[in-house]
Amino acid sequence: RVAKLVGAQADEVAIANSMTINLHQLLSTLYKPQAERTKVLIDAHSFPTDRYALRSHLRLRGVDPDKNIVIAPAGDSRFLDEAEIEKALTNPAVQMALFPSVVYTTGQLLDLERLCRAARKNGVIIGIDMSHSVGLIPHTLDNWGADFAGWGHYKWLNAGPGAVAGLYLNRRHFDPNGFVDAGLAGWWSVHKESMFEMSDEFFPGLGASALQIGTPAVLSMAPIEGALLPIEEAGLERMRAKSLAMTEFLMDAIESELEEFGFRIGTPRDPERRGGHVSVVHEDAQPMCLALRARGVIPDFRKPDVIRLAPSPLYNSFADCWEAIQSLKEITVSRAYENFESSATLVT
Repeated sequence: RVAKLVGAQADEVAIANSMTINLHQLLSTLYKPQAERTKVLIDAHSFPTDRYALRSHLRLRGVDPDKNIVIAPAGDSRFLDEAEIEKALTNPAVQMALFPSVVYTTGQLLDLERLCRAARKNGVIIGIDMSHSVGLIPHTLDNWGADFAGWGHYKWLNAGPGAVAGLYLNRRHFDPNGFVDAGLAGWWSVHKESMFEMSDEFFPGLGASALQIGTPAVLSMAPIEGALLPIEEAGLERMRAKSLAMTEFLMDAIESELEEFGFRIGTPRDPERRGGHVSVVHEDAQPMCLALRARGVIPDFRKPDVIRLAPSPLYNSFADCWEAIQSLKEITVSRAYENFESSATLVT
């Protein structure tokens, strides 16, 4: 069922671990540095946790992350330019690339088919962090030609914090019989029919399930079942259409109601370039987020100046969007946000 959401075959998808552990597993399985090909390409706005995992993995492999992580430039723009990423993918020293489907700060949706095509052309293994898009935006990983992907089920999929994550491994990384030799092996990495033989010999598992490592946390998997039901009933295409309409409505309201107070939109206007959230830019974003929470509006803050508004098409309404903008306007006009202190470590 999850495989359908990401445009993959069932044996290419596994439900396992957390997003970060899955990234470590996928790196261990697919990152194969060679004499002149050791570098990993990421984007200038990549999610910090992905960078932490990548840097630690390279260190464990005896590879200097400072010399072997290449960052595709964004210049002075908040948005990434696929043309610049394509240029970076032609670097013959790049062995692997990792990009987000949706940039977590700006809500920019990358042209993943274009990037996967460029990676394949240059012989680069390409992975996608889909944490900010799965369960909201239709994906076609097989058709795009991605090598691997990972995501959480606690954002748009609504399975709650701590829900077990998901991963994708393109079947071209299976051996001719469908087996996968996991980089990080464990009990659940073996062939499932041999699990209880307790053999000293390791028999690789089949497909993406070989990347599961250890016993899945069943209680943390259970919410995924319930979370999938309303998404399947509503349909991803309809959810995506409503999501785009809601974010368009939000941006129109920001321009008409808040622009005079110094607010700017930090998300692409083009619906083909937009994920599911709107980034509102203001120098006092953090105390404003706290003030909104006190009024029952739940945004989140991202440094240095972003208020993220992420309406869910499953349960939020256009009226909710309007009320959120009016609340933001009220705390700005009244300067009520000045009653809330900023914190250097706070993310709301």
